[in-house]
Parts: sequence; C-alpha cells; structure tokens
Amino acid sequence: MMTVRRFLCAQYDWTGIASRILASRAWYVGSLSLVSVFVLMLIVLYHLFYVRLSFHDFATTALGLEHMFPTMMYFTLTVVLLPLFLLLSRIFRIWRLTMRGETIPLSAYLAEARTYVLHSVTHTLLRKCPERGRWTGHWLLALGVSMILAIKVFGLRWFQTDNIYPFYHPQRWLGYMVTTLILYGAGSILVCHIRGEKEICKTRGLEDLMFPILLLLTALSGIAVHILRYAGFALTCHYVYALHIVIATPMLVVEMSFGKWSHMVYRPLALYFQAVKERVSQQAPAQEVVSNAV
Repeated sequence: MMTVRRFLCAQYDWTGIASRILASRAWYVGSLSLVSVFVLMLIVLYHLFYVRLSFHDFATTALGLEHMFPTMMYFTLTVVLLPLFLLLSRIFRIWRLTMRGETIPLSAYLAEARTYVLHSVTHTLLRKCPERGRWTGHWLLALGVSMILAIKVFGLRWFQTDNIYPFYHPQRWLGYMVTTLILYGAGSILVCHIRGEKEICKTRGLEDLMFPILLLLTALSGIAVHILRYAGFALTCHYVYALHIVIATPMLVVEMSFGKWSHMVYRPLALYFQAVKERVSQQAPAQEVVSNAV
C-alpha cells in the first residue's frame, strides 16, 4: 500500500520534485534540511540587516513581545498557501489520469459530490482496518491539522496576534484543542511504531516517521512559545519561536507538498473521480437499452 501511495503521489505531482523526494532518502532529508537552513538564515538576516541589531544584541537582547507576529503575517500566509496551491494545482492531473479523455456530464460530478465529502470527513475506509483505535487517532490528527490550516488561512489576524487574552478566551482554548488533537494523533503513531506490536507499525522507515515527528515538534514548540510569551520570558520565547518556524516551514513546504502524506488531499479526490466514472459507466448500458427500445 505504501509503495502504491508513493507511486501515485509521484504521478500526480507535475513538478517532478515528489518523485525525487519519494525515491531518494538523500533528496528527502536534503530538501527538509535545505528549507530549514534557508529559514534560519532569513531569521538571522532579518534581525541583523532589517532590524539592524548587532550580533551581540541579537544573541543576548530580547526585542520585546509586542512585535512578534505582525511582521510574520505574510511569511505565514506564504508558507501555508504555497503547499495548498501546489496540492490543489494537481487536481486537474488527478482528474485527467482518472477519466482518460472520457466525456463526463456535470450532473455526474454533482451527484457524487457526497462521495468526496464522505471520504474527506469520515475516512470511512479506514474503519475496515482490523487494528483497534487506528481510525480514531488518524481522524483526530487529520481534524487537528485541518483546523490549524483553516485558522492560518481564514483567521490568521485573530489567531496570530500580540494581544494577551485571559485564560477563558476562545482563541486560547481553540489553540489548546488543536494542539491536543495533533499531540494525541502524532504521539499515538510514534508510540505504535516504537512498540512495534501491531503489524501496521512494524515498519520504522524514516519516511514513515518524519511527518508525525515534525508535527509533534511543531505542536510542542508552538505551545512552548505560547507559554513563554504569557509568562513574559521574552528572549527565550523568541528563540523557541525561531525554532518553531524552522521546524514548521519544511514540514509544510516539503513534507505536505511533495511527501507521501499529501495523500490526505489526493485520496478523497481520487475516490471521488472514480465514483463519478463508475456512475457514468453504469448509466450508459441503461441509456443504450432505452435507445434500442425506442
């Protein structure tokens, strides 16, 4: 299954990058490392040449917590929207490979729209997995990732803010909920692979573990930034925030854009297009019988 998943992810990607990353560990690790180093360089250059701090001040002096997020607004949007654009740009390729030039009426696409929603929201086929609890962890992880992506796209100014909110504020509790979902989902995957008791978790390749590890580190560093900011530890908060960005950016730009975990977008689309194709093929014999009778 994993081999087929990697093969299809490579076929759907029109850039050719996915095929290299999925076929070569050197390309995979090198791409993640390159983006991390690039982001780290941007952080350093920004403070040294744009903010005009001396290197000594940059290493020892906190800039204050009130300016952390406004400057990061456009960077965050770019890092989130670029992977989404790349994934969505492959819809036409998935459609073309599935339909292979067949003429499909619009009514068939509309009639099977529920198929796409069903597989996107419920992950119903995963319920057939005999491994107990796998569906729950998978669904909660997908929910947490979907929620944080939606927040970053549609509610960034509300969520990524310098405002200090009271403990009961919904912005804080939404963040805590998303963090809990991701920590539980990613943590359960890693624990399963570490124990190696279940058949599905006996494979421990780097490519299988990297995404949950990056998710776990992103969530942990993100909640650490939140705690440190509210506690007033400005210098430590800035360093942890830089670490958070260095971890999260390659996860989004490389892993979610080109890695095998992009199947979270591809899989429901492929099932949807296949359902549309089957609906049309089933309707064709019935229409032929009616035509012959007439």
